[in-house]
Amino acid sequence: MRRTATTGNAILGLLALRPSWSSWELTTQLRRNMRFFWPRAESRIYDEARALVDRGLATSSVSYVGRRPRTTYRITAAGRKQLRIWAATPPRPTALECEPVLRMLLGRLATTDQLHTAIAQVRADGQAILDVGRVVAGEYLAGTAPFQDDVAYRSLVYDFLVNHAQTLIAWADRADAAVTAMDGQPDEERQAAGVERVRAVSLPQIG
Repeated sequence: MRRTATTGNAILGLLALRPSWSSWELTTQLRRNMRFFWPRAESRIYDEARALVDRGLATSSVSYVGRRPRTTYRITAAGRKQLRIWAATPPRPTALECEPVLRMLLGRLATTDQLHTAIAQVRADGQAILDVGRVVAGEYLAGTAPFQDDVAYRSLVYDFLVNHAQTLIAWADRADAAVTAMDGQPDEERQAAGVERVRAVSLPQIG
């Protein structure tokens, strides 16, 4: 059996946590938190879910709420076996994709306002994570989260995302100040300030 794509395994994993999921429930769960570290899952959920059914890793059934169809998915024994295989394989390396940082890399080609706009997106991204995090934290602390019994594991995801969000916002604050200072500054002074910035954040030498 070929290795299932990570998005498919993500959906299989959700199916394994409950007896059944509707398409709406899967989408809601992906929007709740998974979109912050595996965003492609949300846009491909319907295709991926159907592919899992085609491969015998899940089953689907259709019921109706009024005239509206409701598709419900369940994991199969083959799907659980696939999850065990996936869990036993090394994960792919962490990948960072951030267009605002790409804009900063090519900052010489942009205006000050354009750079501030790019930085604002990073701050907004961090804030979006924190906004959801406050809701999720309240639910877990109150004991009412949808996956309260998985809090031991999901708290580590919460830890990762909140710290990541705070890093994004802190960087945006520093970048805004740096770009503002560069406006109208001679190139030699910009370069000197950049070298000092590298020195300030340099990692300690190992060994």
